[in-house]
Amino acid sequence: MIATAPGKLILTGEYAVLDGAPALVVAVDRRAVARRNATPRGSSPFLLAVAQEIAARRGASDPATRAAFEISVDSTAFYDQATARELATSARLASAVAAPAGNDASKLGLGSSAAVTVAATALALETAHASEILEIALAAHARAQGSRGSRGSGADIAASVYGGTIVFSRGPSELASSPAGSGSLPIASEMANDPVPSPVPWIESRRWPKDVTLVPFFTGAPADTAQLVARVHAARDQHRTAVDAALAAIAEASRAACVALAAPPDIAPVALIGAMALAADATDQLAAATRIALVPPCVTAARAALARLGGTAKTTGAGGGDVGVAVVPAAIDATHVGRLLIEAGCQPLRIALDETGVDLRPDAS
Repeated sequence: MIATAPGKLILTGEYAVLDGAPALVVAVDRRAVARRNATPRGSSPFLLAVAQEIAARRGASDPATRAAFEISVDSTAFYDQATARELATSARLASAVAAPAGNDASKLGLGSSAAVTVAATALALETAHASEILEIALAAHARAQGSRGSRGSGADIAASVYGGTIVFSRGPSELASSPAGSGSLPIASEMANDPVPSPVPWIESRRWPKDVTLVPFFTGAPADTAQLVARVHAARDQHRTAVDAALAAIAEASRAACVALAAPPDIAPVALIGAMALAADATDQLAAATRIALVPPCVTAARAALARLGGTAKTTGAGGGDVGVAVVPAAIDATHVGRLLIEAGCQPLRIALDETGVDLRPDAS
């Protein structure tokens, strides 16, 4: 058997989700693949944390605990192995415009550690039962991330477990009573063995509007999420009023984006793009308040270019580089969008939404 789990992009709610604000998260079609080996192997901190978490709940002699120590996970899909080829294509597309520098494969910030944790958990437990996987994977991922100073919100784990488009919050969401609340996936059990108990997450499924195109792109530079979160936290202590105001703006924009996805089809596209533009402005506000370069110049340039087409662009997750996203009306020619992104200094990526969450299936290899 193998288990696979998708990566993610946190589109709105970054940083504010740690205070309980809702985040809009999508799963993407880069997947981690977990396999069981014949003998125990050396493990990454995340695989080790999965084994430790299962052992704490079921005991060291439980078959799932033993299985967890024999799992390896292939996460090569989270590296941009085709960078050189895509850069060449981009250069031809943009004619004389120079493509971003660098031809080596780059690790993309798509939640690889979360996907690894989720896939390993599913395979060790030999189940695709989402709530069971989520509970253990959340605790295991937080355990591993804690050593880096940032336990994270759990939004990336939730996206890997459920797939598709979700609204995530660290407690009961004020959006749960919205029209889309019927699609919610509430998780009602505390992570009892989590050494630092976290609020019970609330997860609601949404449907991405067909009239809005999402285009992920690479900004040309990696970013360290844990380090950025720690720096924002420190800046908040120093500039409390300004940072809190920026986080409130991020939270409000994220709420607007989440509500837009529940709007009627004729309203949702404009409402969603408008909310994403507000979210981009709020991230600018946080960057100014913290004195941290959260928004690369290429993202600012892309946003200005796409605004003329009724679209926008913004960072994802912690920002600072890595993967950004453009959102435009679906009627806009994709080639034109790609050209504008390249001219701004961005590299469009071949990444699509993934409606399938974690899965467990026979190994065909």
